[in-house]
Amino acid sequence: MEERMRIATNRGWLVLGMFGGLVLAMTGVGCGGSRSAAWEGDTTSHEVTADGQATHDAALAEGETAWAERENPDRLRAAIAAWTRALEAVPSDWELWQRLGRAQYFLADGSMQFDPAMEAETTTMYQTALTSTERSLTEHYPAFAEHMRNGAQFDEAALALLDAAAVPALYWRASALGRWARRDGFATILAYKDEIRAIMTYCLNNDRHFYHAGPDRYFGAFYSVAPTYAGGDPELSRQHFEYAVSVEPNFFGTHVLFAMEYAVKAQDRELFTRELNLVINGDPDVMPEVRPEQLVEIRKATEGLARIDELFE
Repeated sequence: MEERMRIATNRGWLVLGMFGGLVLAMTGVGCGGSRSAAWEGDTTSHEVTADGQATHDAALAEGETAWAERENPDRLRAAIAAWTRALEAVPSDWELWQRLGRAQYFLADGSMQFDPAMEAETTTMYQTALTSTERSLTEHYPAFAEHMRNGAQFDEAALALLDAAAVPALYWRASALGRWARRDGFATILAYKDEIRAIMTYCLNNDRHFYHAGPDRYFGAFYSVAPTYAGGDPELSRQHFEYAVSVEPNFFGTHVLFAMEYAVKAQDRELFTRELNLVINGDPDVMPEVRPEQLVEIRKATEGLARIDELFE
């Protein structure tokens, strides 16, 4: 019981980051950690030469091949390196910027975070992913970039300058921002909580099914973790998780989050066991396009199930 209370206290009350979902916790007050957003620097795109385009295209293809083999962290790093070279040659490729951000996030969440010796490097990789996704937005939406460069907040007014094509960059940015904030401390989480929630609401409204109902996974976790006075609602949590499962029942990330957040909060041991065993005994090839991500979720489910007696009475 004491261990469960300690875990709940450390989680706090805001859900913000998870691979394919977003789980973070928050408590405390103070000034958040500082960082320079991509739009604060010089993002002027320069004319692309024929040689530059050729370099971009070759590096892009090289990265595609490596990305397909991202189950191997070395190949994932190769994809990141290749796409970085492509973007150095053609920095205006906004779609590749957001793909690079996703790759950097996956390296941190799916590999680096499991190695305690790489704590600092993992935090840096989340920051790098955050910057890459911001660069996607600045390259694709110059009016948005100018708006932010003038000191505006990342709020509804800023989001109004975007459209549905921004959802991938926004989603992975929120994921990376949540993970980085969690590592930086509770004050940083507090500083960014409203921004992340606004971003995920935008994703929910503009592309609800993105990344296998990712926005619903976020709000399923949010309504589970948040106390009632901060908007928590177990019934809404369950509804969002069940909707996400209905959209894509084979995506393991939803089941892991459903178990680790809602089932633990509700003290539903049966649901917890069922959801995690579904993942552990599942076939990662049922969704071949995300097989590497599925394998990571199997690892998370296995570790979660091993902690069952810590989490339940």
